[in-house]
Parts: sequence; C-alpha cells; structure tokens
Amino acid sequence: KPHILYVVMDDQGYGDVGYTYPDLADMRTPLLDKLASEGLIMNRHYSAWMCTPTRASIMTGRYPITLGIQHDVFQPNTEECLNEKELLLPEVIRHNGYATHLVGKWHLGYARWSCFPCMRGFDTAYGYINGEIGYIDHMISGYYDFYECSYSDEEGLNWDILTEDKGVYSLYLYNKRVRHIVEEHDPDTPLFLYLPMQSVHSDYFAPSKYYDCTDSKRCTMQAMLNAAEEMLTDVIQYFKDAGLWENTLLVYHSDNGAPKREYTSNGPLRGSKSHLWEGGVRTVGFLYSENEEILSHRGYTNCLVHVSDWYSTLVAISGGWEAYSENTGLEIPAELDSIDQSRYLLFNDTDTCPRTEIMLHIDPVKRVAGYLKDGYKLLIGPQDSTVTCEDDTFYPLNISSIDFSIIELFDIYKDPNEADNIADGNPDIVADLRRDVTEYLSHQNPLQCQLPTLDDSYPDEEVPYYLPWDFTREFLPASAYEYDTLLP
Repeated sequence: KPHILYVVMDDQGYGDVGYTYPDLADMRTPLLDKLASEGLIMNRHYSAWMCTPTRASIMTGRYPITLGIQHDVFQPNTEECLNEKELLLPEVIRHNGYATHLVGKWHLGYARWSCFPCMRGFDTAYGYINGEIGYIDHMISGYYDFYECSYSDEEGLNWDILTEDKGVYSLYLYNKRVRHIVEEHDPDTPLFLYLPMQSVHSDYFAPSKYYDCTDSKRCTMQAMLNAAEEMLTDVIQYFKDAGLWENTLLVYHSDNGAPKREYTSNGPLRGSKSHLWEGGVRTVGFLYSENEEILSHRGYTNCLVHVSDWYSTLVAISGGWEAYSENTGLEIPAELDSIDQSRYLLFNDTDTCPRTEIMLHIDPVKRVAGYLKDGYKLLIGPQDSTVTCEDDTFYPLNISSIDFSIIELFDIYKDPNEADNIADGNPDIVADLRRDVTEYLSHQNPLQCQLPTLDDSYPDEEVPYYLPWDFTREFLPASAYEYDTLLP
C-alpha cells in the first residue's frame, strides 16, 4: 500500500500557478510545475464553489447537494457540523491499516466533540477548525483558533488549545508538525497525511523574506506561493529522509477557484469563487509519484474528475471496501456520488473516462444550478446572484427551486472561457441536460441554511477560543457513538 500525501490548497486560482497558462503566467511556482509536469495533470478537475461543501464532498464521497450543505461555508459559533452518520474517508483508511493525520484546516464543524476531526477518523489533527485565521495571531472574529487533538482506542480523545504558539507564522508551525509526524512514523505502516493548507487564503500575508517584489498585490500572492512551496519542499524532504517518498502518492488540488480580488487570478477563466462558471469550480490539480508501480499514467488528462471521487479512489488505493468490511464487519455506504478512478488515474487502465457527468450544484436560495455532461455545461438561473439564506431555514429542492427562465449552455472543451452561450442553437442538448438536473432535484435533501449563532460558553478565558458547545472540563467523550441520542 502506498503512503498518501493529500494536499488541498485554499482558494488557489487557475492563474495562481505557473503550469496552467505558461504563456500568460505571472506567478512562479517551480516546485508545483515540476511535480505536475512529471506526474499527471488533471485538466478537468472540479470542486464545489466554496470551501466547506468541497471538503465535505472529499470526506463523504457525496455531492454537497446530497448532504444539504451546498449554499455556504460553516460559520463560527454555530451548531453546524458534518452529519455524524456519514462514514468519513479517514475512518475507512484507518480501518484499512493506515495511520491518519491532519495538519491544517478542518472547517467541517465543531458543534459537538463528535464533530472534531479526531472523532471522525484522524489519529491526530493539528491546525484550525474554522474557515480562516490570521497567519500570525491565529484568530478569527476575536477568538483564538489553533489546536491539536489525538484519538486512540486506549486513551479516547485528547485535545489542547495551542495559545503558546500565538505570534508564530502558521506555516512554520505546520512544517514543524509534519516533520514530527513523519520522523515518528513507523515506515512499515502506510501513512495518510491530509494537508489542507492555509495558503493562499486571505488575509493575504507572508513574511518579508518571501517577497520578490512589492509594487502590486500580486507580489503578495507570489510571496505566499513562495512560502507554500518552501513548506512543501520541506515536507517532501522529510518523506525522503524517512525512506517514505519512493512509495508515496501525492494528490494536489485546490478547494475551489480564487475569489475575485486583486491578489488572485483564475487566468482567462470566467467567474471566481462562489460562481458556477469555470473560474469558481475548475481547479488546479495533479498527481505525482516517482514510483511507476504507483503512478504510471503521466502527462495530462481531460477526463472529468470531481472532488467527491477522491473518496472512492483513495479507499481503493488503501485496500478497498472488501478490506474495510473484513476489518470492521460494517456495511459500505450506499448511493455514493463518488467514482473510483484509481485504475484510470494511476495506470490509464480503462477504455473510457470513468466519469461522464458532474452535478456541480443546485442552490434553491440563489435559484441556480450547474451540470456537466459529455463536454457540455448547462448553467441555470442568475449566476451572479448575491441572495443569501435566512438562518436556521430549510429550503426544499424541487422544480420550483431553480430559475429555469435563464439558461446558458457551453461547450467547455471548445470554449473553456465560457464566452459563447450556445443554448439557443442546441435545444435538444439543453432538454437532455435539463432532464438530468430535474431528476437530481427529485431525490436530494433540503438545504439546511446556517444554524443560529450561539452565545459564548467560555468568556472567562484570558484568550477566548472556540470549543464544542457540549464542552465541560470534567468530561471528554471516549467515542463519537456516545452522541447517538443526539442524532435525528
């Protein structure tokens, strides 16, 4: 079984890397360019339109619309949590014999201890639980958000807030933590290291030593990329020093497109983060391994890959569902949206592309939808809508949820920048794709908008910090299953 290094960048746009548009590139990313050119570039790698929905899809193998959390990200101080009934990717991989570690961003809820990453399959986790923090003060909305946790069958859950690290550039802390994990790791045990980077999310910052120029905001993005590449170079060296790198698969992609700001770029792609145009959902992505027995498929692919596919693909790489069932006696999750692309992506060992369609999004608040099939992309509704949902409200998905009066159709291979709406000239294609969208509408969960903000439960702390709302100093749960009575 190969070791798996899974790197998810935060808000890295399609123009925030060198290899995507070499003739237009204003960013220098020599490490990423080298790894991508020697590995497999995924030209059609798609995500959700923002952070939490993408990460939930990775962890569950389901579209965000299936989970009912597609509209927005989880906010601080709310009861939001990725459904504890879902079997998460690290839980499966751990049962298949892997050591599982998270370093970086969680952003899938912390309303209860059972929402924490160390209760969802990670042996250890280190980083922050909300959507963003300061790179130096590690705070968001006046609260400190930097922690570590661990879980074992013998000791249960251990957790600590790392206030002593305030004032240290966060990438230095992630770097140190990865080094510790790799150096202490038993090389005979396969390693799954999930590295959801803070880079290159706002606030836009890097220490002065990483700047090559100072005359534009793009200089700050370059500095942030320089810092991220330095860290990833170190991570790879740690793997090499431990004798792990030659048996490692690197998965790299962004969680969504870049936001529309002067610091960032999606190149010529239309739209940005929180849009269904390509600039919001088509992300940078590649695979790398120096071992041909792990990755013999090199070059690039135009086959569709959705972030949900990493669930089934990495399960297969880690030993498969048969190993999981044998080790646990538990059933495989039903009706996954995820497709196992391991044979194709690693070895080009299929006759056709494994995936032919992607249900990108259905949002009953903005009344929009996006769907990809056979090279065509159907967009429904006002794509630039800024409507937001009401707190603690359910929005059902049905035929009236979407504004079908606005239709756009693009041939994304011939027109990747979505400049030519060909809907009027292709009514049969529009009708076919619209039928598929309508079918998806018929069997999805309602959208749960942001749960209400709760009052502070720990105002007496010298440095206030986030904790689950069932926190008491006398009690830490031994298992997430203690929360069964709380589940609907």
